[in-house]
Amino acid sequence: MRFGTLVLSGFAAGFLTATPVLAELRQFGAVIYPTIPDWSDPGGNRGHVTMWSELRDDRCDYCTILIGRSETAVGGLVDWLDRNRFAFVDEDDRAQFQIGMPAESTSVGAREAATLVMGDGTEMQVLVAIRAGSDFVLTGFSAYNSEPEGLMADMEFMSTTYLPWLALLRYRSDGAPSLLPAPTPGEMEGLWWASRLDTNLGMDMLIRLDSSFRRISFWPDGSFYEGTSPGGTAVPDRAALDRAMLADWGNYLVRGDSIDLTYADGRTATLERNGEFISGDGYDMTRVTPLPDGSRLDGEISSVYYSGFSPGSGIFGGISSSSSTVFHSDGRYDGSSFGGSFGSFDSGGGYSVGSSDDANGQYEIRDGLIVFSPANGAAGRAEAVFWADDSIMIGDSVFKGTAN
Repeated sequence: MRFGTLVLSGFAAGFLTATPVLAELRQFGAVIYPTIPDWSDPGGNRGHVTMWSELRDDRCDYCTILIGRSETAVGGLVDWLDRNRFAFVDEDDRAQFQIGMPAESTSVGAREAATLVMGDGTEMQVLVAIRAGSDFVLTGFSAYNSEPEGLMADMEFMSTTYLPWLALLRYRSDGAPSLLPAPTPGEMEGLWWASRLDTNLGMDMLIRLDSSFRRISFWPDGSFYEGTSPGGTAVPDRAALDRAMLADWGNYLVRGDSIDLTYADGRTATLERNGEFISGDGYDMTRVTPLPDGSRLDGEISSVYYSGFSPGSGIFGGISSSSSTVFHSDGRYDGSSFGGSFGSFDSGGGYSVGSSDDANGQYEIRDGLIVFSPANGAAGRAEAVFWADDSIMIGDSVFKGTAN
């Protein structure tokens, strides 16, 4: 691998280049960072922040800029980086990665830093850890490119975008104020919910109608949570949400018929009040009623999905999945799920693969949540459970049965 040489030359040039044009400020854990034009809006559904390249003409195609979870600074930064080198790699893929440049000390401006380079022959990752006050912070640049010429081109974008961007980071652990101030008490309260029908194009190029949902909880202290709050209807523990680096909560502020939302990661949005509705992004939400503590269910939730392959792909067949969970009035649940794919090729032959799973355990309804405790000792989970019109919803699934 020539990763080490490429990265060292990139570092040499990167901090000397002009600062990139920047957009909004966002935050994740200890890090306050600017978004970058021509890169995607930050996403954090895998436990870290990812910004994808959206440069024209497929330049730096599949490149990403990454921010990982920060941790309290203990021991040496180089050792910490080495221990956390797989933070942006799926567990099943880690055995394929080889170190191209071991963790070694460097600097980002006046700050102590460390860098490490590794790859699996297709993906390259350049990791930069930074000491930020009382915390260690992990960032990274990733590129998918197996051609040396393409790798050189990606290194150019690393040195002209990622490295100058590193110098602009600010750190809450070093005294920078949070983008989310203390809340102002407000008049909103309770759980609000809506569904809508979305038109989507399936893998088989056929139009399909799918239901999507939106839920937001409000509290009089000025806090809100979009989705399923870990504490359900209980007033949220803002410090715990902040430590968990969750992003779908924050402050609301009522201005006449508008409700301004400021999320924990710095995003903003506005909802409109219209009689009994709160509207935003095509959803007209109404206030709904969580099930009382101790309620019992007798019935099930289920889902089925199927899509054929794209016409002209040379494969006839498709993918399918199904799941079902049955709830019993004595507090037990049991369920099963299946997912698979099957097909036949134009050239002859075919295949069929699938997997199934069974689960059972106990459930409890409290604070507007149905809490699942698997019998096998696996980690539990919780979903919102509430009355919406004449139906009971468990998360985004319609419950078919009775409650008492």
